[in-house]
Formats: sequence, C-alpha cells, structure tokens
Amino acid sequence: MEDSKSKTPIVDDRPILVSQKEIEKRRRINSDILSSFAIDNIPINPDTQHIFKDFEEGKIATSREVKALLHAHYTKIALEDS
Repeated sequence: MEDSKSKTPIVDDRPILVSQKEIEKRRRINSDILSSFAIDNIPINPDTQHIFKDFEEGKIATSREVKALLHAHYTKIALEDS
C-alpha cells in the first residue's frame, strides 16, 4: 500500500480488531456500496479510500472511528483551503 500523497510505502502491521465473519460482512457491504457509486457515477476519493479499506479489513473497529478520521481529513483540507 502507498500513501497517495507521498508515494511512500506504508507498513501495515496493525492488528485485526474484529472477527473474520465481521470482515466478510464488511467486504460484502463495501462491494455493494462501491457498485452503487459506480452506477450513480459518483467518484471515489483516493485520499480517503484507505480509511474505508482499513475498516473493511478490520483494522478500524467501529464506524464511529471512521467518521472521526473522515472528519479530521476533511477539516484539515478545509483549513488548508482557507
């Protein structure tokens, strides 16, 4: 995996925080969501895709954490643009 901005390889040795059953469920849901985006022609933000992938793969335990990471990302972007 690479950081989309720095092109530096990311070593990901974080633990898996959820069960394999939960990971399979998240993969199925994520696939459905990405399909919906494709049908509606909604672009995927490559700068935040890693957050969703980490959630899907169980490296982020809760959707609350995902929301916090997305909020932090977009807040940083908004501050940089102002």
